[in-house]
Amino acid sequence: MKILKNIAIAAVAAAAPAAVSAASLAVDNPDNHAYLGVRAAVDVSSAANGGAYYSSKAGFSVGGIYNLPIVANFYFEPGLSLFYDTFGTMHFQSEEIMPTPDTGAITGGTAEPVEPEEVLYKVDGSMRNLGFRVPLKFGYHFDFAEDLKVHVFTGPQVNLSLMARYHQGAYITPSGHRVASHSESIFGTGGFKHVDFQWNFGAGLQYGDYYVAVEGSLGITRMKDAADYLVRDLRRDLFTITLGYNF
Repeated sequence: MKILKNIAIAAVAAAAPAAVSAASLAVDNPDNHAYLGVRAAVDVSSAANGGAYYSSKAGFSVGGIYNLPIVANFYFEPGLSLFYDTFGTMHFQSEEIMPTPDTGAITGGTAEPVEPEEVLYKVDGSMRNLGFRVPLKFGYHFDFAEDLKVHVFTGPQVNLSLMARYHQGAYITPSGHRVASHSESIFGTGGFKHVDFQWNFGAGLQYGDYYVAVEGSLGITRMKDAADYLVRDLRRDLFTITLGYNF
């Protein structure tokens, strides 16, 4: 029994430095260094406060980051990416149409005049937005091994819009009139803004030089004011799945 006890004590003593070393890496890895990375992401855009007038659509972004250690495993990570986001839209229009006349027998006398009826109908479209995105993330990574890290992060994000257009496909009105498809810029008063801000948060997994993350971004400022046919103002929310490689 005494021999077994001594073996157990020796095993614990041998494992203790490795455990302390692993715990130390998790909170303060001495090998932390600045690095560049590339990122590609799938974005799902949704319109906060947009109600039923807007629907979620997919987009994408591609760009790069610079990871700068601050202290221990804390870091600051600015980035720059080119994005293309889309939003589904819906608005109502009205049209006056003549009702189907009464075909019942009219014997003598004069038929009563038929008044036009106003019919409300729905028109679907989309908003398409291209620009640059600048995330400013503050994060922390837990290093469970030399090649395995878990990141958590948060920080502000700026969207700089270069193009914003409303696109409407062709449709047929209740009276049978065909309206051709059209596209137009929606920048300007009562429309899209060139700059909007979000707050970003998420978590990522890094294995060696490869990186994957799930992120959310909540709109802080309005991306668009109310307009005639896009009747609600809105803020931009994003759900993002990101893939990356670090150099």
